[in-house]
Amino acid sequence: MAISTGKTREERIKTEFNRLKRLLKNLSKDQLSAADGLIRRIAFMAITLEDLEADINCYGEVESFSQGDATYDRQRPAVTIYNATIKNYTTACKQVMELVPASAPKTNEADPFMKIMGRKSTPVRKHG
Repeated sequence: MAISTGKTREERIKTEFNRLKRLLKNLSKDQLSAADGLIRRIAFMAITLEDLEADINCYGEVESFSQGDATYDRQRPAVTIYNATIKNYTTACKQVMELVPASAPKTNEADPFMKIMGRKSTPVRKHG
């Protein structure tokens, strides 16, 4: 089940990829070039996760299936795929964030990792 935004899956992935590239615009050209493939995978996983979330919200986490005369409840395959994908997504986001210099000055802007994860965070306070 896909999220009905009027855009194709490929268009949604491209939009997410461009959003991520804008967030990482302060990286050097070499770093951005090196991370390009990983950023593309992150964009793909983000859209996949959205679609899986919509599927799980619509059809639930558990389904009944029959084996012979018995009927069992089991976790739906979409949930299993979602769980594996979210782990990979989080790992990939952390890898990209390792490219951001640790000595970057803190500002009142939201944390870049939280931006990639699609969440708002509280502003970072300057010390000193």
